[in-house]
Amino acid sequence: MNHDEDFDDPAAAEYQNQRRQAADLDYIRRYYALEQRHGIRVAIDGRVCSHGQEGTIVDTSGQYLMVQFDGEELPARRHATSNMEYATAAGWVAATPVADPCARVPQEA
Repeated sequence: MNHDEDFDDPAAAEYQNQRRQAADLDYIRRYYALEQRHGIRVAIDGRVCSHGQEGTIVDTSGQYLMVQFDGEELPARRHATSNMEYATAAGWVAATPVADPCARVPQEA
């Protein structure tokens, strides 16, 4: 099979795009555990708010989300937990980073 042919086939290209997005979202969901920790389900078409600006998740970029902010022409790349709030059935919920296992923990005196 010639893989170059996949790029000429819109259905194949869309399938590959959906697979990439699914893998990226799976990583984000597993690593940040936002659903378990905050009840947040990260998904394409999900509503988010960053620095007071609302938008919609339109794509992924590895461990990042591509957000189309309301009124903006182009989507912006945002980290899943950095200054992000997600729309849930209970209202807006702030995402918090996971603890860094390599971070130095202050010792008690």
